[in-house]
Amino acid sequence: MKRFKSLVLTVVAILLSAVVVAQELPQTLTLPSFVGDNMVLQHSSTVNLWGWTKPKAKVTVACDWVVGKPVKVKADAEGFWILPVQTLAAGYEPHTITIKSGKVVEVLENVVFGEVWLCSGQSNMEWLVRKTPDMRGDLKGELNKNIRLYNTGHTFAATPQNEVPVQKKHKAQWHVCSAKALASFSAVGYGFGKELQENLNVPIGLIDASYGGTCIEGWLSAEYLTNNPKVATAAKKLRNKKWRERISYLHNANIYPIRHATIAGVIWYQGCSNVSSCGTYQGLLSHLVKSWREEFRNPEMPFYIVEIAPHIYGGINGARIREAQAKVAAKTTNCEIVITNDQNQIPGDIHPPKKVDVAHRLAQCALGGFYKKTSAEFRSPAYKSMVVEGNSIRVHFNNVPTTLVQKGEGRINGFQLGIKDPANEKKLIFSLAEATIDGNTIVVSAEGVENPVAVRYCFNEDMGNVFSAEGLPLGAFRSDDKNNRSASARPYIEKPSEIAIKFECEGYTRSTFSANAELWANSGYVLSDEYPKEFEGFDLLLPTPVAKGQMSVGGRVTALADGKIYMFTSNAGQTRKAPWKLLTASYSRTAKDGKKRGTFWIVEREVKAGEIIELPKFKNNWGTAVLAKSIEE
Repeated sequence: MKRFKSLVLTVVAILLSAVVVAQELPQTLTLPSFVGDNMVLQHSSTVNLWGWTKPKAKVTVACDWVVGKPVKVKADAEGFWILPVQTLAAGYEPHTITIKSGKVVEVLENVVFGEVWLCSGQSNMEWLVRKTPDMRGDLKGELNKNIRLYNTGHTFAATPQNEVPVQKKHKAQWHVCSAKALASFSAVGYGFGKELQENLNVPIGLIDASYGGTCIEGWLSAEYLTNNPKVATAAKKLRNKKWRERISYLHNANIYPIRHATIAGVIWYQGCSNVSSCGTYQGLLSHLVKSWREEFRNPEMPFYIVEIAPHIYGGINGARIREAQAKVAAKTTNCEIVITNDQNQIPGDIHPPKKVDVAHRLAQCALGGFYKKTSAEFRSPAYKSMVVEGNSIRVHFNNVPTTLVQKGEGRINGFQLGIKDPANEKKLIFSLAEATIDGNTIVVSAEGVENPVAVRYCFNEDMGNVFSAEGLPLGAFRSDDKNNRSASARPYIEKPSEIAIKFECEGYTRSTFSANAELWANSGYVLSDEYPKEFEGFDLLLPTPVAKGQMSVGGRVTALADGKIYMFTSNAGQTRKAPWKLLTASYSRTAKDGKKRGTFWIVEREVKAGEIIELPKFKNNWGTAVLAKSIEE
C-alpha cells in the first residue's frame, strides 16, 4: 500500500509539473530586452534575432535593409524561435525591424550597425561614471549619441535565465547615450567605447555585465562545468563564503540571456575576489575565455584583461593573481593584459578612482591589435629573461621598442633580489634592491646580497614606476618558478620622519614600537616580529579598547616641527583617505598561542610645525594608536 501511495503521489506530481510547464509556455510574441529599440547589431556579420511565441507558431521578420519578402520562421515546442540575419557595413543610418506572430506586431526602431563589446567583471568594471573623477565632466557636456548602452544591472540567478531578471530599480534595455543612462554605466566600459567610437567612426554598442565583489567561478556556465569535470573540481575549491554556493549564478543572469548575440569582443576586469584562491585562477580564467568564445560562436574573439591593481593583500597572493592574468594573456591568441600597477592613486584603495588610463590602454589594445588602426606599441614591457652578472642581475624585456624610463624622482621602486635559503633548499630569501635602467634592460643589485639567483618586480603590493618610453608600465614579474611560495620582501618605506609631537587625550597607555610590544591594554595582543623595522624604538601611545557600540577616544596631535605624523590603526578604510596615506601593514599575535590575529596599518600625513590634527574616531574598533619618534603628553 505504501508503494502504491508513493506511486500515486509521484504521478500527481508529474501531472502538476506538466500543468505548470503548460502554463508557463508563451502564448504570444515576446522579445528579450536585448532585441529592442536603439540596439546596435554587429556590422557585416550574421547576427541573431530571437524571442518566444506560441509553440509551433509562425513568426515573420522584416528588416528594412533586406530586399525581398519578409522571412518566416517557426517556433519550437517550447515557443522559442531564432533567426540569423545578415547585417550591412557599419553606419549611422537608423533601421527598422518588424516582427509579427499572430496578431502581435513588434516594430524595433533606431537600430544601427556597428561594433558591439561586452564589458564584464567585478567592482572595478562596475564602477560608475558618476563616481569617477576624470569622467564626471562627460555627464555635463555634449554626449556622444553614437554610443549605445545596455546594462544587465546587479543580478544573479540559481538557474539559466532566458531574460535578464528585472530588478527593483532596473530593467535591462538599450539606451542611446544619455546623462541618466551613462551615470550608472561602467566607467571603464564607457571610456573604452568612447575612444573606439572616436577612432573608428562607427556606432558602438556596449554591454555592461558586471557585479562587484564577485568571483570568476560565478561567471562560468553550468553547462561548460558539467562538460569539463576537472574545471568544475577547480571551481569548487573557491573559498569565498558568499559565492562558493553560487557557482555559475552570475553567468545564469548576465551572460546566458544574451548568448545568442554577436559581439566583437570582451573586456574583463576581475580578480580581487579570487586572491584567497589564487592557485586555481589561471586555469579558470583560461577556461572562461574559451567558454565565452564558444558561447558567442567566435573562436578567436578578442578578450582583453585588466590586471588587479596593488591593494593590501597579504603575502604574494595578489601578485599571483596578476601573474595568472598575464600568463593567460601571453598563452591565448587575441588576448592582451592591461597593466595597472601605477594606477592606485590612494594607496590601499581597491578601487583606483581614475579610470581614463585603464580605458585608454584597453582601447589601444583593440585599436592596435584587433582593428589595426594604429602602429603604436600597445603592449606593456614584460619580463623576458635574466642574466647573473657577479652580484647583480641584468633583466631583459619584451615589448620595448626604444628604451625604458623611470617615472618620477627618487629610487626605482619594486625590485628585489633572491638568494637560496640555506635552511630550506626549496625556498628563496628576497631583499629590497636598487635598480638602474640601461637602455632596454635593467640592472638590479642589493647591498649585502651575494650570488643572487632570482629577481622580482612588484611581486607584492608595491607600486611600479618603470615604463616604456611609449608610456606603458612594466608588468609585475618574478624570474623564479610559479610554484615557488617564497615570500617577497616587504615594500620599500622611506626613512620615517623623526619629529616630536605633543599629544592630548586621556585613556592611552605608553609603549614602545618593537616586537612583542603589547597592543591595547589587557587585550592579549602583541606586535608580531613582522613589523616595519624602520619604526623600531618609536614611542607608541595605545588607546584602551572601547565597548561594542561606542566610539574610540580619538585625541589631538600637535606637530613640533615640519615633517610627517603617523598612526597605527586597525581601520585602513577610513584612515587611508586623503590627507592620510596608507604606508604599510603589520600584524598582531596573541601572547598565548603566538598565532596571527589581526592586520594593522601605519598611515602617515604631512604636517607643518604647530599644526594641530584631530585623530579620527571609529565605532566598535580598537581605535588609533599614536606613533612618533618622541611623544610629549
